[in-house]
Amino acid sequence: MKINPSRLRTALRRSFGSLALVAGLLLTPPTPLNQGSLMVYDFDLGPVPASNVDYAKSLGFDGLVTRCSRASDIPKLADYAAYVATVDDFEVLAYVNYDFNHPESPQVWQDALPILAGLDAPLWVIVKNAPSMADVDSLLLDMARASELFNVPMVLYPHFDTDIEDADQAAMRMARVGHSNISLSLHTCHEIRAGNQYSLKSVATQHSHHSSIVTIAGADANAYAGPPQPGPHFWDDAIKPLDSGKFNLLPFLRGLNGVGYSGIVVLQTYGLGTNPGHLQRSLKGYEKYQAGL
Repeated sequence: MKINPSRLRTALRRSFGSLALVAGLLLTPPTPLNQGSLMVYDFDLGPVPASNVDYAKSLGFDGLVTRCSRASDIPKLADYAAYVATVDDFEVLAYVNYDFNHPESPQVWQDALPILAGLDAPLWVIVKNAPSMADVDSLLLDMARASELFNVPMVLYPHFDTDIEDADQAAMRMARVGHSNISLSLHTCHEIRAGNQYSLKSVATQHSHHSSIVTIAGADANAYAGPPQPGPHFWDDAIKPLDSGKFNLLPFLRGLNGVGYSGIVVLQTYGLGTNPGHLQRSLKGYEKYQAGL
């Protein structure tokens, strides 16, 4: 993916701290992490964007991720954009759920584009319920071209039980579409679900060069890995605070660090709203992980 210098500098403010300051110049080899920055999803936070920003910033997070799936999400995204314009050193991202079975999906991502451009944020897309993979590729090409007109990078969001489930599948779609404005994101929880829990370091090494966002979470050592099952999906085994579960994220983080990843890192918090203090504990857990790099 081609990123202009000003966009790259913005990405570096959201990245792995001192590693980003070095690797961001793309002139020197990566160095060990000393102090990393971290973004977080706004799951289970309040309905008021300004309050969410203030709270996350007070804890020490460097940005928030919000959802943009329906027309009703557009005003909230606009409110986020208006407020962070008044806040120093804080970023907002939005992931877009594109559901081929929902009539609002074709318009939502187009309405989000100018707001994302103002946020200097990518069009970060989950795709599901497509009639065929040819329809997925056609959609992604349309999105990549439209995003480029707004000077907005496009990022594929691999997600369990959707049309693009893991980094390998996202890379395949990128190759099929063949547009330079597309990168992908890496997610420990979705790679675990896809059966890649024992090869996360290889996933990081193989895909980080065309990745611009990473999400991490604690997990159980025996978290479910396999095909989707009927009924609701429960994530409490694959999405935990960073100080919980027996799954070791160090190989994955070392894989990223070893190849000089300098993109965004986000704490995944889906379903953790009933776990008091999990944000603060995850920040401390992230510091411990960095100390082990």
